[in-house]
Amino acid sequence: MDLFTLGTPVMDIFARCTDAKIRKLGLKKGATNYFSSKELDGIRRKLSGNLFHSYPGDNGRNVCEGFAALGGFCGYQGAIGGDGAGAQFAANLEKCGIANFLSEKKGATGKIIALITPDYERTFCVDLGVSGLCAKEEKLAFSRSRMFFTTTIMLCCGKPVSKLTEKYLKAGRKAGKHVSISIESPPMVAANRAKILFAVRKYADSLFMNDDEAFALLGSGAEKKLARLKPKIPIYLKKGKHGSLLFFKGKQHAISALKAKVIDTTGAGDAYAAGVLYGLSRKYTPQSSAKIGCMLATKVVQKVGAGIPHAHTRIRILHEKVHGRAFSAFVKREAVYKYNGKRRKLR
Repeated sequence: MDLFTLGTPVMDIFARCTDAKIRKLGLKKGATNYFSSKELDGIRRKLSGNLFHSYPGDNGRNVCEGFAALGGFCGYQGAIGGDGAGAQFAANLEKCGIANFLSEKKGATGKIIALITPDYERTFCVDLGVSGLCAKEEKLAFSRSRMFFTTTIMLCCGKPVSKLTEKYLKAGRKAGKHVSISIESPPMVAANRAKILFAVRKYADSLFMNDDEAFALLGSGAEKKLARLKPKIPIYLKKGKHGSLLFFKGKQHAISALKAKVIDTTGAGDAYAAGVLYGLSRKYTPQSSAKIGCMLATKVVQKVGAGIPHAHTRIRILHEKVHGRAFSAFVKREAVYKYNGKRRKLR
């Protein structure tokens, strides 16, 4: 297996909403508002006429979908409830070609209602359900994987899944696996800064974050500090429509954004990480891997939700252009990679 991830399975539900409606519901606009399962069901009923899309969510699952769409073999572990939402989540993993390591718990599957206002700002209503109760190691699947991806949410949520995340980080480092960490949720990062910095310095082989997350982790002047944070690993700073920055071996590389008609940015950062990890798993340079991530993210923002819009993304993507030259050109240049001690060509 190329990549193994541990996540908190949720169903993302999208609704169009006005500012007045958000105030009436007592929500803080642009923020994450937490509720019990019963409370969230009540909000969902009040928004029934505004709901327009539903799709499985979670950072780890989104990364797996992008990774699998590019041709990689990955597995996803998490906890779901014995309900329709859990069945829908499991069916999606099979559809996307992601190995299923879900465990069923008593209770409801996590749900997130994303309210999209006319200014395109998103306000979240969240019930994580049983998603944080995953506590049992998948020893065989983890031992057979070459890479492990997780987020700071998994590490700092304070639920049983956090202890499991720490176990995987330690086991991954001991086994020499590539450990990738995505810095998520600025408020959580700020509240757990010391713990996250310790994990990054001890375990990370690649790192992802955006400007807000970098500021929460490192404070003012974050870009300069990123270059010194862990120079031997690639660190990717996502900057939305301005592309991304790569910090690696004391140098900074700018990765330009591609033109796109942006409909919804949900899952764009995860798609970027998926493309990067796919490239790194195939021994592409960190710069070339970033270009794969950029292209995959561009696909995602042109639709609603985090799903990958094309069934044969890997075939299509090889023939598209990146920064004025064929993507296949740098794929061909870096197509020979080492795998299990042998040199093979990417097909």
